[in-house]
Amino acid sequence: MKARSIRFRLTAWYSSVLALALIVFGAFSWLAVREFLFEAVNHELDDRVQGVRRFMENQIGALSVEEIRDEFKEHSVLGPGGDLFQVCDAQGVWLYRSAPLADEEVSIRFPATLPGQGVLEDREVKGTRLRFLSRRVEALGKAYTIQVAAPTHELHEGLAVFRRALLLVIPLVLLVAAWGGWWMSRRALRPVGEIIATARSIGEQSLSQRLPAPPAQDELRRLSETLNQMLERIEKAFRRVTQFTADASHELRTPVALIRATAEIALRKPRSDAGYRQVLEEILAESERTTDLIENLLTLARADAGKASLERVPLDLAAVVLNACEQGEKLALQKGVEFEKQVSDRDATVCGDRNSLRRLMLILLDNAVKHTEPRGRVRVRLERNHQSVHVEVSDTGAGIHPEDLPHIFERFYRSDKSRSRDSGGAGLGLSLAKWIVDAHGGSIQVASELDRGSAFRVSFPEAGGR
Repeated sequence: MKARSIRFRLTAWYSSVLALALIVFGAFSWLAVREFLFEAVNHELDDRVQGVRRFMENQIGALSVEEIRDEFKEHSVLGPGGDLFQVCDAQGVWLYRSAPLADEEVSIRFPATLPGQGVLEDREVKGTRLRFLSRRVEALGKAYTIQVAAPTHELHEGLAVFRRALLLVIPLVLLVAAWGGWWMSRRALRPVGEIIATARSIGEQSLSQRLPAPPAQDELRRLSETLNQMLERIEKAFRRVTQFTADASHELRTPVALIRATAEIALRKPRSDAGYRQVLEEILAESERTTDLIENLLTLARADAGKASLERVPLDLAAVVLNACEQGEKLALQKGVEFEKQVSDRDATVCGDRNSLRRLMLILLDNAVKHTEPRGRVRVRLERNHQSVHVEVSDTGAGIHPEDLPHIFERFYRSDKSRSRDSGGAGLGLSLAKWIVDAHGGSIQVASELDRGSAFRVSFPEAGGR
């Protein structure tokens, strides 16, 4: 068990706290038992003093000193505690003195030197521990000192046995508790080892693998579930980056190869100025398409990295739409497509980036014109309702297959795989449009029927309605 492991620290803290608690409990128990036992001895001594006092009050005036001593001797033998007491007056004259105390010449305090509650003392007589209580009493107008004693060696022996038991039991209990704490922490943290082992085995080729979730509904299970959710997000992001890289490489390979092939063919033999001009125009056109593709890729890459910034300010969306429609009309005119716009001049204020919103409209218009056959129709409509501004771009083209609808906003996705590059593009336009809409807090929806056309509806919150 490593010194810095959680299991070791848990066991160490648990054992330390338990050891402290057991030591405090043991010390308190020993002191409490000791106090209880000696308090019982003190009560016994006090009762004996009261008994001697009552005897003296009743008998001292009617008996001689010798008779009193005989009565004391008989009283001490019959009474509790045995023959362990002595009595003297204020002049130090012994009224009675038991043999064990007289043999050892145990000293006694005079009545004038004693406080009202008496004096408790612990002494050793003939190798035996005794507790003495000396108290002043009054009998027939004279002051006396009554000193009684009780053996305490059995109490000390009992306390010593109790202390040894505590010193034996506390380490044993602590040892058992420490082992139990180590076992419990090992059992509780076993899922952590499994999680670590599984996490170490997960690499870029096994991102689909998930951490084991313990059966208990505890913090470790929530941790595993949270980490699994994080792994799922990482896997999706990794797949998206991998797919994005592969698709970008594929899309860029074609125009580069085409530009190179066109240039190589042009250099194989001399050509007229018109021939070279035609080749250069082809290269220029392909270069422009490649430039657009690279710009779109860079925009989406910056968006994924969170570095794409938009300058959002209040602006008139109607003016942006009308400006984009000018370019849309030119595209429609070149293809022989009817272009219709229903955009009022009234203010439709939204909070957004002018260039990005214009790019959004151009993407939708270009997409609509490309997918509409000659003599078809493209229509743009703007309206305001419920504190929102809605722009709809519809066409009468071939429409989108229902199976393709959920994927049209995915990058490099083409609903018609057989379309040429000239008409189909790289499949990034709608992905870029979706990002622009999301960045402005709006929504984009599409409705389409085969052979009847498609309609893209974009909605933005009105600036005044926020």
